[in-house]
Amino acid sequence: MTFEPTSHLLAFVLPMSFKKGDVTFVAPATGEDVRVPIAASNRPRKVVSTAQLAKGVWRAMLHWTDGQQQYQDEQQIIVT
Repeated sequence: MTFEPTSHLLAFVLPMSFKKGDVTFVAPATGEDVRVPIAASNRPRKVVSTAQLAKGVWRAMLHWTDGQQQYQDEQQIIVT
């Protein structure tokens, strides 16, 4: 995952075997969480806007499946 703070975007590449998934943003300080579903498409690069998130520290958790196995990745981001 790559966070682009000036563009308010979180970008990542998923394999073509990707079926479904989501990104959950969790604010540890407040316990707030925001879930964004990720749709399958013919493009491996996915982009999720972070513009709706309040300023502060967030944990971005990516969960996805290829229909047989589940995968996850996690990264801390700072929204300004």
